[in-house]
Amino acid sequence: MSIDQSFIDNAITEMSEGTSRDAQIAKIVQEANAPQAANRIALTYVQLSNERRQNRIDAVAAGTPQIEMDLKPEHLLSFVQKVMNKCCWNARRIVNSSLDEDFANGLDFSQPIAEQKANLESSSMKLVETTLDDDFRTMTELHSWLCGKMNYIQNLDPLFLFAQKEKDEETEEWVATHELLEWREVFNALEEIALTLAENNDKEVAEYAANHEFGAAAA
Repeated sequence: MSIDQSFIDNAITEMSEGTSRDAQIAKIVQEANAPQAANRIALTYVQLSNERRQNRIDAVAAGTPQIEMDLKPEHLLSFVQKVMNKCCWNARRIVNSSLDEDFANGLDFSQPIAEQKANLESSSMKLVETTLDDDFRTMTELHSWLCGKMNYIQNLDPLFLFAQKEKDEETEEWVATHELLEWREVFNALEEIALTLAENNDKEVAEYAANHEFGAAAA
């Protein structure tokens, strides 16, 4: 695989560590035979399309209903956005890692994190931003190619540097909360999201500490 400065490859590898649909897709992507991550995603589209076509042929030949696929080519559109989101979270991790420097002991924790997440020489905001912009250009071209292959779908979402949706409890529709194209805006948004998640976690811990009946199970 390529050792170029990029967040994409590591982001997909990290996404593959799970059992979700996106994790399954990420595993297939990383098994594809191409050095660049974008090409592996494109090859995964080809693989899933061929598998569905073969399923349809087999079903017609056997006179049985077509088997419903768990992983579909269309899933790659949202997968690409989630890869970009993961790249942004990793970029934030690198930038914030510079705050963990232990100057008293002469330790810099940011350098190994920068190398691990994107093969970067440093954790500077400028280098992170430049690398992320390069990745976004690559993924935008890939996303456009995928949209062209799936032009039978109406109202396809464009690719953003970072995008997030939440389900409206009243309408049960997914509504966009973030659709950002600039790294500085993304970084600020991620800081706010991280703070909210931390506050919610603190509330859950406090609720448990106040109300759990410790020792009840052993009684």
